[in-house]
Amino acid sequence: MFLTPLLRVLLVIFLLGAGGCATGPVPVNPYFEMPPERLPKAELALYNRALEQLKNNQVENSIDLWNRFLQNNPRSFRAYNNLGMALYSNDQLVPAIKAFETALALEPFDGKIKGNLKRALKFQATILRENRDYGVAIEHLEKVKKLTDLAEKEKVALEIETLQDLIYEQVKQVNTLEAYEEFLGKYPDNPKNSDEARRLIAQLRPQESPLAEFPEMQSEMLPEPAQRTTEPMQEAFVPEPMQSVPTLPPVRKESIEIVAETKQPDEEAEIQEPVMREEVPPEPPVMEKPKMTEPLAEPVVVDPDMEMKREKPAPPVQEPVPTKRARITTKNAPLRVRAKPDILSPIVAQIPKNRIVPVYQEVKGWFQIEYQEGKKGWISKKYSRLVN
Repeated sequence: MFLTPLLRVLLVIFLLGAGGCATGPVPVNPYFEMPPERLPKAELALYNRALEQLKNNQVENSIDLWNRFLQNNPRSFRAYNNLGMALYSNDQLVPAIKAFETALALEPFDGKIKGNLKRALKFQATILRENRDYGVAIEHLEKVKKLTDLAEKEKVALEIETLQDLIYEQVKQVNTLEAYEEFLGKYPDNPKNSDEARRLIAQLRPQESPLAEFPEMQSEMLPEPAQRTTEPMQEAFVPEPMQSVPTLPPVRKESIEIVAETKQPDEEAEIQEPVMREEVPPEPPVMEKPKMTEPLAEPVVVDPDMEMKREKPAPPVQEPVPTKRARITTKNAPLRVRAKPDILSPIVAQIPKNRIVPVYQEVKGWFQIEYQEGKKGWISKKYSRLVN
C-alpha cells in the first residue's frame, strides 16, 4: 500500500519531533573557543594552549596560561571568562566571580558571561547559607536577581526572603533594640517580619517625656519660674542691707567691749568678797552696775543721726532742657544715629530726611539729639543744621 504525499510529510515531521525529544536540550558551551581577532602568532598559540589545558582538566596550568595571556591583552573578555571557568573548576569561587564580573564589564550584554556569573554566585550563596552567613548570601542573590529575567526573578526573591526570615530568627534570640533596628535598616521591605520589628522597636524604645518632644516649649517654660524667683529675692534683699548694715556693726562692737569691761570688776569683786565681808557691805558692787550700763545708750544716740543723714533723699537730677533744634538734611537715605560721637561707634537708630529733633549738646562735628523719648544719640553736623 503506497502512502500519499501528505501522509509522508506528516510522518517525517513526527519522526523529527520524536528524535528531538529523545536527544534533549543541547548543553551551552561555557568557554569562548574562538580567539580574538588580529592576534600575533605567539598570543594566538598561547590562547589555544590555555584553552586546551582547560578542556583536558589541567586547571592549574590553564590558570597560569590565562594570566600570562591577559598581561598582554587586558581588554579580552573571552580570556577573562575562560579564566573564571578555570578558577570555578578549581573551587576558587571568589576569584572566579571577580573574573566573570570583569568580563561582563567589558561585554555587558553577553549571555554566556551572565550565565557563568550567575552559576558562580548561586554556588557561593549556597555555601554561605550552609555556614549560616545569611547576610553575605543575600548580597550574592541580589546580584543574581539583577542578572536574571523577569520569569526567574520571583524565584530568586523568594530565596532572599527565606534567608531574611532566618536572620530575623537570630534577631529574636538576641531580642535587643539595636538588633531590631539593624534588621529594619537592612531589610525594611520584608513582608513577614518588618512590621513586627517596628512594633517591637516601639515597645523597647524608652518613652520620652512630653517636654522632650517639644524643646521649644521647654525652653520657653523654664525661664519664667527663674525670673519669678529672682525678682522677689532682689526686691526683698536690696532694702535690708541698706537699713541694717550701717547700724548693727558699731552696736555689736561697743556692746562686746562693755561686756568685757563689766566682767573684770565682777571677778575682782568675787575675789575680794571673802576678804572684805566683815568691813565692806555688798552695796558698792550693786551701785556700780547701773553706772556701767550707761555707755550702752551712747551708740544709740549717734545712730539715728546717721540714719537720718542716710535716709535723706538725694535731690533729683534735672535733665538738661533742649534749647536748640536741628533738621536732618540728607539727600534720600535716613541719617544714622550713633551711641557716641564717633564714626566707628555702633548705630542705635536712623532718622528720616527733613525731621526736626531737639539738640542737647554740641561736640566738634556732632549734635546730641533725642531720637526717641528718653533715648539720646549723636548725629553728624555734616548732614544736619540748626533751625529756629
